[in-house]
Amino acid sequence: MSYIVFARKWRPKDFNSVLGQEHVTTTLRNAIAQNRVAHAYIFSGPRGVGKTTTARIFAMALNCKDGPTKEPCGACDSCKEISNSTNLDVIEIDGASNRGIDEVRALRENIKFAPTRGKFKVYIIDEVHMLTEEAFNALLKTLEEPPAHAIFIFATTRPYKVPSTILSRCQRFDFKRLTVNEIAGKLKEIIKSEKLDIEEEAIYTIARAAEGAMRDAESMLDQLVSFCGKKIDVESATAVSGTVGQEVLFDFTEKVINKDTPGILKLVDGIISGGKDIPQFVNSLVVHFRNLLVAKTSDDPQALIDLPKEMIEGICAQAKSFSSETLLYILTVLMNTQDSVRRAISQRIPLELAAIRLTRRDDLLSLTSILDRIGQLEKKLEGGTDKPETKPAPKAEPQQHKDEKITEPLSLSFERVCEVWPNFLRSILSKKMSVALFLQPAQPLKLEEKLLTIAFSKEHNFHKEALEANGNRKMIENALSEILRHDIRVDMKVVEALEKKVSVEDLLQEEHQEETHEVVKSALEIFGGNLKKR
Repeated sequence: MSYIVFARKWRPKDFNSVLGQEHVTTTLRNAIAQNRVAHAYIFSGPRGVGKTTTARIFAMALNCKDGPTKEPCGACDSCKEISNSTNLDVIEIDGASNRGIDEVRALRENIKFAPTRGKFKVYIIDEVHMLTEEAFNALLKTLEEPPAHAIFIFATTRPYKVPSTILSRCQRFDFKRLTVNEIAGKLKEIIKSEKLDIEEEAIYTIARAAEGAMRDAESMLDQLVSFCGKKIDVESATAVSGTVGQEVLFDFTEKVINKDTPGILKLVDGIISGGKDIPQFVNSLVVHFRNLLVAKTSDDPQALIDLPKEMIEGICAQAKSFSSETLLYILTVLMNTQDSVRRAISQRIPLELAAIRLTRRDDLLSLTSILDRIGQLEKKLEGGTDKPETKPAPKAEPQQHKDEKITEPLSLSFERVCEVWPNFLRSILSKKMSVALFLQPAQPLKLEEKLLTIAFSKEHNFHKEALEANGNRKMIENALSEILRHDIRVDMKVVEALEKKVSVEDLLQEEHQEETHEVVKSALEIFGGNLKKR
């Protein structure tokens, strides 16, 4: 008999053997037990997680000699034929190569005929998303009103490409990726049965490289047996899988901890010279530093890290050398590197740049801090909202006669309004610069019954409209009322011509004369310079 690869030899034969998809197998068994079998199903999920296998087991359960049954016997002629893909009542169709409308028309003609021996005629269409739009349209009527003996099972890795009209006629089951521990556990069963001698770290190397697909892990193990024979070590596993071992990731991390830039560049050169896949290596680094962050912040890292206990202990030990903020910074750098590596012509350069940034992160962070402070100084010089710390100027108080009480407000007059107008603009400037700039071309026009009319020239009509919106008028009234100690209401009016009296630029220049000295002092403190006079 010809050799059977591990992926076929260890294919599940019943629902209990399907790994990690209990939410699917339980539902299907209950549907059979309750006689609630639907006429169409769609199994979606990543490759190698058991979609087509589950479809075959479901067909076996329906057409078993004791069926429909929750547990197919696997021994009757029907079960054996379905397992060997020779049963006439279970038709498997490759959607990629039978994607046209002619193939679907032939299917519609054949579906009318009753099953030859079993109770149901089951059509399993793999990669159904590859069918053409016309083929999908031809299936609609059949899915809407199929014969009682017909059951469709569609399998796809891209359910978003299947038309919604098809999806709405099917019961959908989403298959999930398998965890590293689930794959490693199944591999151990195969290794024990096949009498192989393999290191545990090599098992986890295969499980991680499989990326959630059990079939990929079985194929990789099969390849390793051909490469090494019965005895397999971790070096062989990393060589065949194209990944790097955990010891390389730990070594990389140690060089980051010790800020060993020459050493980390030599390590990167060795990885590239060894023919390792650079994107895969960067992905492994992201996962490793994610594990370090989990170990740093989690109370139970073993529940969240899919590695052997000894490796988790090593990760916890390394995590003590980092702060959470540093690990977040490193992960940000590495995730940006993932994108850069995919787009770069020379993938080596982004990886080396990332390695240098990680080993010299303190210098880079210091430079970033200096640049931030320079930006703050520029804002201060431009009259931005971020102002240097200065002693607050004493509030302007209205002049009062010596014999008057402090609590008594001064008399309200138009002359008084004109007198406090510069102080009013300063008050607005400290609250909202845009309002002060819009008030710059305006002047008090008249005061009647505590109603102050503010005038604008025709060319500044936009300024008037801006001040009348978004609560700006209320801000002006509050500021005037606070200074004049009277409840002031404000009206705004456009006039033919207006004499400019007070400039906001002049007020800013006066206000920043002392602040500039503070800015200069801050710059000298950052760069350690001295001020020279001309």
